Amino acid sequence: MRRRMGFLVAAALIVAAPAGAANVAGLAAPLGPGKFTVSGVVAYGEQDVEDGSADEISTRRMLGRVQVGVVDGLDLYGFLGFSDIQFQEADFEGTLGGLGGVGAKIGVLRSGDVRVVVDLQAEFDRSEDGSRRVRHQAYHLAGYVVREIGAAGTVGYMYPYAGLRFTASRYDGSGVDDYRQDGFLGVFGGADYFVNPNVYFTGEVHLFDETSIYIGVGHRF
Repeated sequence: MRRRMGFLVAAALIVAAPAGAANVAGLAAPLGPGKFTVSGVVAYGEQDVEDGSADEISTRRMLGRVQVGVVDGLDLYGFLGFSDIQFQEADFEGTLGGLGGVGAKIGVLRSGDVRVVVDLQAEFDRSEDGSRRVRHQAYHLAGYVVREIGAAGTVGYMYPYAGLRFTASRYDGSGVDDYRQDGFLGVFGGADYFVNPNVYFTGEVHLFDETSIYIGVGHRF
């Protein structure tokens, strides 16, 4: 069973298929010093943007992510992968391009099995449509509450979470207009669910700053 689950984690990281921000969680709660996770995530998202007139972009994302516990209450993480960018009104259908970013997760308050966490993230990606191309950069500040349900280290325990996120996002075009996002404040929620003491599945949904869904699988070491 453990060997099969390890294969699923590896497959999620290396399959070359269409997949942009990374999900906030994975894992939602800070890991603790000396621990780390490896996860793979696929996602689809839409975002309202404007360049003087309104437009809508959609993107598919696939990424691998590593999160490391530095000290108690502080994790650092990075992610790499692929994404495409498509504008509805501008008739831009971008191909898969590189996606990458870094972030920090800070546990600021704790009461029993409930914790308040702040997440800082920066991400960059690009996509091309023939001779035209778009470079995207975004910066995120999120705050959320996460709760541990069940006994840690047992099958079936989980971390549900929900919170708010502020996003500053821009799309710089060559052969296409520059765009800025229309909404800056969003809400999100999800859960990390453990199918054995180390392997977990994660799901996350965002609304308002973007409409997106993330699904992933990971391993905690």
